[in-house]
This record gives sequence, structure tokens and C-alpha cells, in this order.
Amino acid sequence: MEFNDNNALELDIALELSNELEAVNADAEVNCRVNKRAIDLMRSRGLLAMTIPAIYGGAELDVLDNLKVIEQLSYADSAIGWSAMIYSKTAHLGAAMPERWARQVYSHQGEGEGEMASCPITAAAAAPTGRGQKVDGGIIVSGRWAWGSGAYHADWIAGGTLVEDNGEIVRLANGQPAVHLIFFKREEVLLHDNWDPSGLRGTGSGDFEVTEVFVPEGRWMILDGTSRMIDTPLYRFPALSYFAAAVASVPLGIARRALDDFQVLVSANGKTGKSSKTGNLIVQFEFGQAEALVGSARHVLWGSTGEMWKKIICGTDVLIEDKRQLRLAAVQATQMCAQAVAMLYSAAGGAALQGHCSMQKHFRDINAATQHRQVGREFYRLAGGARLDGESAGLL
Repeated sequence: MEFNDNNALELDIALELSNELEAVNADAEVNCRVNKRAIDLMRSRGLLAMTIPAIYGGAELDVLDNLKVIEQLSYADSAIGWSAMIYSKTAHLGAAMPERWARQVYSHQGEGEGEMASCPITAAAAAPTGRGQKVDGGIIVSGRWAWGSGAYHADWIAGGTLVEDNGEIVRLANGQPAVHLIFFKREEVLLHDNWDPSGLRGTGSGDFEVTEVFVPEGRWMILDGTSRMIDTPLYRFPALSYFAAAVASVPLGIARRALDDFQVLVSANGKTGKSSKTGNLIVQFEFGQAEALVGSARHVLWGSTGEMWKKIICGTDVLIEDKRQLRLAAVQATQMCAQAVAMLYSAAGGAALQGHCSMQKHFRDINAATQHRQVGREFYRLAGGARLDGESAGLL
């Protein structure tokens, strides 16, 4: 299998649909969820099947191509890109379910334009706030999960769960609790309308809940970093590494859009927003620095991801150091993009305060994205500890 440096068809489709997706999703900020027409448009063109296994009818897209599509969708609209990231991340995890259940969850559900047009959508919150009890034939689960991004449009919704068997928490071989990512049918889940943030408003990331739902044996995967049912490169790519890189792809898209929107704002005003020649020079400097930050962020994220992907397709073992470098790249890329948008927001001056100014939305959205745990600043410490004394390596 060769490393592919050419754009995937899905990226061309994302570029083609960008303006239309932005237009149909114009009400997402008000409704606090992505417009169903945007979801249907992405699904109909195969953009929500990127990490669904090929054996179940999905695209099984190369990691870098998948991330570039997420970035482009985020450029069009942050909530659309975030939702695509969540759906891709969940399908990447869901591929580790036993084939019987993975095929049931990810098999196509209807007719559409092309093989992947009717792909199911899965969303998940992996934090283990669910509790399960082993019973004959499966598990009975109750729980409530925060951060249910994209759940309104999902066919299946998964939640991280700790499971008891004979009064004891089921554990991994290393003694840590085994976090089961359990998949529920949409009709088994109660969605709470409690999402009202300042940034990423359109993602619909409210709570979801189940009460004493019976889940048949095996309709889950274990979040231990080693679960795998399909031995192809995409699913040999470490799940947490993919998750971090996918989350970081959203700020890349937001920041790239902020650069372009700032340029349009300056052109519309006929000046750089400052009244003096010195002020103009300062804004030019800040714009150039912001552009350098975003370019560097893309380079470091794509570079680290590409190096890991090459090792996987060449059959070379992925080491802790590879995971450490990719995690650092994801966190640093996110921080650099947030810094760039903050500079642009400041340089825009009073114009950025207006509700119709896109710079305000970019600022709110990117600062919301930095709060995701997978790209949080805590990973600087964890990555440093992994190198200095081997601590916390399993969290990378």
C-alpha cells in the first residue's frame, strides 16, 4: 500500500460543498445544532462514511485525507466540521466491535446517490459516566453523558460505561477499569436540550441519557488502546492518536477561515482598521504573524500524523514516542491556531464586536475547541512526563 500525497475525492467534494453547507447551516447558532439539511447533504455525498470500514460499505479513507476533509468542513462552518469529526471518531472506534454488531450498526440503511450515501451516523461521549450490570446475554446500562456532540442526527449513540460483574468492576489485565464504549439505538436514548454555550454553539453538544437499557452481548468495544477487529492501516492507527489529530483539525479550519475573513474585512474597509500609518503597519505585522502560526500548525500536525501513518502502512511498530510526538503536535497546533485567531480578533478592532462580524464567531468557536480534553494543555505535562520518567505514557 503506497502513501498517497494526492487529494482524495472526499476533499474535492468538501471544497465543492463548502458554500452550500455554510448557507444551509446559517441557523445553527440560534438552534444550537447543525441543520438537518447540512447533515443530509454530507451524508448523500459520502462525507460521513470516511472512517466506516470498507467491508461494511464505508470509504475507509486514509487518515491524512480524512483530517483534511474535517479541516475543510470546519473552514466552511465550525459546527459542521466538529460534527464530522465526532462522527468520524466514533466510527473509527466502532470498527473495533465484534463483526456481528459492527455490521449491524454500520450497514447501509437505505438508498442514495452512490454506495456510501445512506451510511449510518454514530456519535459518542467516551467519558465513563455510565454504569452497567452484567446479566445473562448482555449488560443493563444506565447513565448520563455530557458533550453529546452531533447526537441529534445520529442513528446510534455510544457512551463510556464501567461494568460490574458479581459486584466487581470489570478490569483490564493491568488492573485498570475496563471502559466499555456501548452502542445504543437512537430510540433508547433521551437527549437533553441543555446546550447553550458561547462557542461552537451549533454542535448540539448537550447531555444524553439512558435508563436500564439492555444491551446484547458484544455491542461495545473496550477503550484499552489495543482493541481491533479489522487489521487494515486505518484501524491499526492508534485510536487516541487519531482522536487528538481529528479534534485539532477543527481549529485549523477555523483559523484558516479567520485569516481569509480578516482579509475581506480589511478590503471592505479600505484600510487595516487603524487610523494611523503606524497602526496599519502593526496590523500588517499581526496578520503576517497569524498566517505564519496557522501554516506552522498545519505543518506540525500533518507532519506528525503523516509519519505515524507511513510507519503503519509500512508495517513498522508505532512506538510511545510516535504517540507522544503526535499528541504534542495536536495540542500545539490547537494552541497556535487559537493564538492566531486572538491576534486577528484584536487587530480587527471595534468591528469585531458586532454580532454580524465573523471574527467574533471565530474567536468564540476556537476558544471553545481548545477546551476539548484531547487537545488540552495538560498533555504538555503528560508528554513531558512520558519522556522524562515514563509516566502517563498510556494516556497518549
